[in-house]
Amino acid sequence: MSEAYADQYEDEMDEAPEDEPQGFDLMAAIQHPNLAFDLPDDVLARLGAKVVEEYDIDDNSRVEAGWTARYDSAMKLALQTAEQKNTPWPNASNVKFPLISTAAIQFNARAYSALVDGPDLVKGAVRGKPSPEKADRAARIGKHMSYQLLEEMDDWEEDTDRLLMQLPIVGCAFRKSWFDPIKGYNCSHLVSAKDFVVNYMTKDLETCPRSTHVLTFHPHEVKEKMRSGLWLDVDLGRPAGADNDDDAPHTFYEQHRLWDMDGDDYPEPYIVTVEKETSKVVRVVARYDERGIKQGEDGQIIRITATQTFTKYGFIPAPDGSFYDIGFGTLLNPLQETINTTINQMIDAATLSNLGGGFIGDGVSIKSGNQAFRPGEWRKVASNGSSLRDNIVPLPVKEPSSVLFSLLGMLIEAAKDVTATQDILGGDAGKGTMPVGTVSALIEQGLKTFTAIVKRLHRALKKELAVLYALNGRYLEQEAYFTFGDDESYVARADYMAGDCDVVPVSDPNMATDMQRMNNAQMIMSVAGASGGNVQEAGKMALEAARVPMADIERVFPKPEGPPPPDPKMVEMQAKAMLDERRVDIEEATAAVNAAKTQAEIETMQAQLAMMGPDVMAMADAYAREQVQQALAMVENGGQPEQGGPPGPPDVSGMGEPALDQGFPGAPEGPAEPFGGPMEQGPGDDPFAADQGPPDGGAFQPPMG
Repeated sequence: MSEAYADQYEDEMDEAPEDEPQGFDLMAAIQHPNLAFDLPDDVLARLGAKVVEEYDIDDNSRVEAGWTARYDSAMKLALQTAEQKNTPWPNASNVKFPLISTAAIQFNARAYSALVDGPDLVKGAVRGKPSPEKADRAARIGKHMSYQLLEEMDDWEEDTDRLLMQLPIVGCAFRKSWFDPIKGYNCSHLVSAKDFVVNYMTKDLETCPRSTHVLTFHPHEVKEKMRSGLWLDVDLGRPAGADNDDDAPHTFYEQHRLWDMDGDDYPEPYIVTVEKETSKVVRVVARYDERGIKQGEDGQIIRITATQTFTKYGFIPAPDGSFYDIGFGTLLNPLQETINTTINQMIDAATLSNLGGGFIGDGVSIKSGNQAFRPGEWRKVASNGSSLRDNIVPLPVKEPSSVLFSLLGMLIEAAKDVTATQDILGGDAGKGTMPVGTVSALIEQGLKTFTAIVKRLHRALKKELAVLYALNGRYLEQEAYFTFGDDESYVARADYMAGDCDVVPVSDPNMATDMQRMNNAQMIMSVAGASGGNVQEAGKMALEAARVPMADIERVFPKPEGPPPPDPKMVEMQAKAMLDERRVDIEEATAAVNAAKTQAEIETMQAQLAMMGPDVMAMADAYAREQVQQALAMVENGGQPEQGGPPGPPDVSGMGEPALDQGFPGAPEGPAEPFGGPMEQGPGDDPFAADQGPPDGGAFQPPMG
């Protein structure tokens, strides 16, 4: 027991019950590498005994249901295991028709290419409202996980091939996914159905209270784990039945189970590893994380969701509702046995017919014992022909029955219907010639069963990817750089922890075969050509469906090259021309504004003059003429004004007075501020300043009409 927990146990063990350790920290247990170092010996002893006892319960449930016997029988038939047969005579024929083997091989060939289709196995899917940031994150995650499956986890593809061979035979297989701290990356290994033990009537892995993985480790592997601190160092002794074999492996039960470690009457999920013979616990780790703990307002644990490690791959769901799916080994076992018996009977009949045998009477003198002849051999006997013929009576045996031969053909065809391995799907169209439409219809019907199974595989692969996704969010480096193909890229742990992306397989369960993809591409090409669509893209899709390398497709459909870069001098000239054009537009607009302003001022002045009487207009004309004369005189005098200066403007204050002594209204001084100020502003502020009188603010001098 470590020092971190030793003092706590010493203080509390006297008061606490012996059943469970008190004060257990659920959150601290998540990061603990092995809780077995900190658990009391009596707890470890009880836990180990419970693991072995409940494993036996689950395994017996499979035996009683007949599942174990069906598994062994299916494996023997698939492996073509040779067995000696002593009926009807010793070493009689015991041929096994390769029905299940053929079905498994064909399924593996189709399903493997459907799941592992090129370098891209995983694609990220945006969850929620799409955005460019989410799309980039999903692309990084998809590329990184494809790299993990095909490059980093170098045995994943090989295990997938092996899984797809076991699956059609026994009905189900499992994948165990975890983070290996020694390797520093995720691992995902195949676990056979025989080594993965749950109760036969378990519903699913999510609600299963316990599941056990049967493991074997050689003594040196056990010692490595103990010395590294991964396992508790205990004496396991020699394995049972090892005799003098010092390297005989130990069998361990790694049980994913529930156990109430903190004594609150609610069991938490843990992984407990126990040696089979001694029931000694070597490792206990938590099987939950912080996000899986749900507490009430009072702090009481409501639920703890276990993290999933295993993924189930199923073939055909069991009709009785049990956990283990069924395969060809179960479906075809009766047919397989009947076919084998029929074949062996025909071979035995042929053996009797060919070898012969019978009775010899006393009337012929022949040495006793069996008489074996070599081809072309003749032997003398002390009897004439007639007596020899009368005294030798052969057994009444017949040649192999044609009825049995017909029955054999019917049984094989029935088996092919079950396995969907008809001749036309295996590449043999038979001797007859059928129309293309008939062939396509037969192939489509034959692939119905296969497509349904591939959809189950697609669903299982998605669950496995979700487990690996969660492991990356917990154990991946903060930034991971990798090279996949010819592309260098990176991904961050924060990408996995963002929670706005999902991962799904790239494979399409609805397009499980090349033929289906080609038919789909041809239909798209036909529609694109008839409706004026993008025929080039349709052609690319057809080539991709035919698995033409992308490099070849790019040579056939090169990417369109953009226009050549423009000449810098031409760009500069165009820019100057645009600036000049813009300047002219601005000047024209300014001139138009000024013209409008001038026109408005002229109309205003005309309105003011119209308000004056005819006399004022006459005086204004006289004054204007006088101003002209003054200007001419100045020209004659060399630019000097006459003596006394120019006369002032005429006084019009008393002219044109209206009747009734109402007085003459003052001359209007123009609008209050029509264009930026009163009319008394200087000549620099008003375009009509030259007509507004002297600059000293004298009386208003109207311009010449």
